Amino acid sequence: MKAHILITNNETLPVCRDRLFWGVGIPDAPTDFQEWISPKNSRKPFLKMLVDMLNVNVGDLIFLYERQVGFHGVYEVNSPLFFDTAKVSNKEGLFVDEQWPLRILLKNVYYFPKAVNEDLLFSTPKYENIFWIWAYRKSQGARGCNTITPEAAEALIELLVKVNGSDVKYANFHPYKPQKLEKIQFSFATQNSKVVLEDYLRGYIINKITENKEFEKFLGKLDDIEWYANNVPYHITQKNIDILVFHKNFRYTNAPLRYKYSVIELKKDIVKPNDVSQLVRYAQWTSGRLANGEVEMIQPILIGNDFSEDAIKKSKSADFNERGIILVRYKAVDNQEIKFEIV
Repeated sequence: MKAHILITNNETLPVCRDRLFWGVGIPDAPTDFQEWISPKNSRKPFLKMLVDMLNVNVGDLIFLYERQVGFHGVYEVNSPLFFDTAKVSNKEGLFVDEQWPLRILLKNVYYFPKAVNEDLLFSTPKYENIFWIWAYRKSQGARGCNTITPEAAEALIELLVKVNGSDVKYANFHPYKPQKLEKIQFSFATQNSKVVLEDYLRGYIINKITENKEFEKFLGKLDDIEWYANNVPYHITQKNIDILVFHKNFRYTNAPLRYKYSVIELKKDIVKPNDVSQLVRYAQWTSGRLANGEVEMIQPILIGNDFSEDAIKKSKSADFNERGIILVRYKAVDNQEIKFEIV
């Protein structure tokens, strides 16, 4: 189960709730989608917002976080990501306009009238441990779209039930119907078989991670992917794991077995020894935080356009676990396709 916390405030929450949609953007955001993916805007947050939203899929669970109030739920993603600048209003006259052009449609699963206060997420040691991803994200500055773990999603539903007792009917749903709903086609700028921005590589993988058989070269069976996220906050530092993947199957046990965590570090250029060290630190942290110290559950993966000899030597001599580090070379074929090979 993949779930996300989407940020709203006291003016935008009623619109998102009543019209069953959500969007992300900033004031004066471009109204032309090509400007969102243009490398000339690399210093602006547009591409990062887009990559975050490429991690959102139909069927994912959604919780709406109202600033200074708490968490509302529960919703489900009801459309692919689309680009739309139309003004959307509710009956009270509150509205969202073109500043939120990256949008998804929602459907209500359970309507709980009372929000879960944020303090409850850290009210017990159990909840503190479960909501690590939200705590670290908040310390870095929450993004518009924040992917949470399956355990956090279950706990947030649990808290909504504890606060409300049961869900209720809500009479003011009036689903937004965009005039034109076209799934966003992600493309990227390349130069000499390389992406010009690392976010392009991250977005490509996140967008296709469960469907592109190329990824089985380093991820294994795509059917076993339980959960994945990009830019996962690493402790309380300002660093993030580029991509984190949970793997689970039912093949050998009566209950679902989570058997592997893939920790992926991305480099758009040549991988150097320091990049190997960085990946090992992330893998060690993942082992302690998520795998109860079982290092053999961690699969470190390093993806780059090429590898220095020293980086290859360091990765092969790294004494982290028996799995070893998987080195993957990527090559941008054109502005919509990337190929991968094991080094």
